[in-house]
Amino acid sequence: MSNQQIQKVKVKRLAHVGLWATDVIAQARFYRQALGLQLRNAGELNLETEDSSLFFEAGDARYCLGLFSDTRPQPGNGRQPSSRTQLHHISFEVGTDAELAALAARLKISGIDLVLGTRDGDPDLGDTLWFNDPDGNRIEISVTPDDLLAVPSRQRAGTQQPLSIQHLALRTQRLETMVEFYTEALGFDISDWLLRECAWLRCNSDHHTLVFSQGQPGIDHIGYSITSGTDLLRWCDHLGLQQVPLLWGPGRHGAGNDLFLQIADSEGVHLELSAEITQYYDHDATTPPRLWHTRAMAFNLWGTLPAWLQEEVNV
Repeated sequence: MSNQQIQKVKVKRLAHVGLWATDVIAQARFYRQALGLQLRNAGELNLETEDSSLFFEAGDARYCLGLFSDTRPQPGNGRQPSSRTQLHHISFEVGTDAELAALAARLKISGIDLVLGTRDGDPDLGDTLWFNDPDGNRIEISVTPDDLLAVPSRQRAGTQQPLSIQHLALRTQRLETMVEFYTEALGFDISDWLLRECAWLRCNSDHHTLVFSQGQPGIDHIGYSITSGTDLLRWCDHLGLQQVPLLWGPGRHGAGNDLFLQIADSEGVHLELSAEITQYYDHDATTPPRLWHTRAMAFNLWGTLPAWLQEEVNV
């Protein structure tokens, strides 16, 4: 394996996100009813009794979300706030076995401890790489299964459902360290910066697959792709019928230029529906990141910020 192969390899897409859930069944009902995600192997499961781990598919018929029963022991004596996050793991994909081997070599050169383990949600498809990022988030890297390489994004008839998982936004107290890790170790590119507060990173044509913002470590939100601005309005109607309140939006992000709205799942994890995100086709060119100087414009060109962002401004 040449040094050039090792240096050029990069992850290609966000495959899925795993979440800890204190009530897997309630979470499962929310994602099926409000977001329209399909439970994998639904015929083999009883949603009334299954409470260990559940896996869901979006419109592209790929595993996009895993729910894991939170059996972690409570830290300390219960008087101190927990520093644990709801993130179980993040899964990315590469295109081929050769790319996975090259990425493993690249990570080893960087001094990152790797484990070859069972593929989450698809144990029959072979082992994958597991390791931790600088914040201790568990990362999985696998090869895209051959039968999914040509699967087009589609929406099942009669359902209001996202096309696919699009991005993950995380808070971190080590913004620059996390950005350096994902760019140097996993090959991400920086699309936009908001001073020292936020960075948007991409690994394919989408403007961002990861977003890092300064703050207490944890999930800021999980983003799902939808078809268009018109579809965003249909989602507003659908969520209203489901009695799911909109926390933010509709709006248009400055960074990414996508139309969006945000809601929360049954355990408070923020979810974003995103349409018309900026596309990059500069795979063989270097595009410098854009720099934003005000969070208001970076986060919403239409001017409205939710209460939790306004409070952060005042801190």
